[in-house]
Amino acid sequence: MVFLFILLLIIILLTFSKIQIEVLNLKYKSIEKRHLNQNYEIVLILKILDKIPIFKLKIDKKKLEKLKKKEKLQKRVNEINLKIIENKNKFDKNVLEAIKKANIEIKKINLKIEIGTENAFFTSLLIPVISTIVSVLIRRKIKNIEKQRFIVNPIYCNQNIANIEISGIFEIKMIHIINIIYILNKKEGVKKNERTSNRRSYDYSYE
Repeated sequence: MVFLFILLLIIILLTFSKIQIEVLNLKYKSIEKRHLNQNYEIVLILKILDKIPIFKLKIDKKKLEKLKKKEKLQKRVNEINLKIIENKNKFDKNVLEAIKKANIEIKKINLKIEIGTENAFFTSLLIPVISTIVSVLIRRKIKNIEKQRFIVNPIYCNQNIANIEISGIFEIKMIHIINIIYILNKKEGVKKNERTSNRRSYDYSYE
């Protein structure tokens, strides 16, 4: 009885919790051998009841390099990547709908995008399109407009270039993450049952 009460309490707390993602100094440059810079930080904070932090995880380049050296973890990551590649075209409407409903709130953002193409005229047309799309997406997700900073600049150098710099604070409700995980697990369970059923039918055909 005590176990059930504790389990129920944990579920309730997680349901009304959020994951806060702080991105600090993350830069991507397409023309460099190492696309990502070396001094970025990503901080994950789990908050219960939307305000009380109970767990914090800091990710940076050094920690990722250490994790890559662990063979078991690397093997598991490769398995997950392979699974994602195999199923990327098999997401049903329920999964996609759940992802859409997983509303990410932007608390603060500082975004800089630089785009260049081999055609200067195409670049000049592309910049206002990207700027408009980014503006619409950000304004829908952010509450405090004053904490919104973004700029999209053209690069005229007759080659395809994409430079992105981003810092910001983002939040997503745990209930949305739990919902996506539930749908994916349910979908995986259905697939396993279908495969088991097919095998049995195939075996019986030889009797």
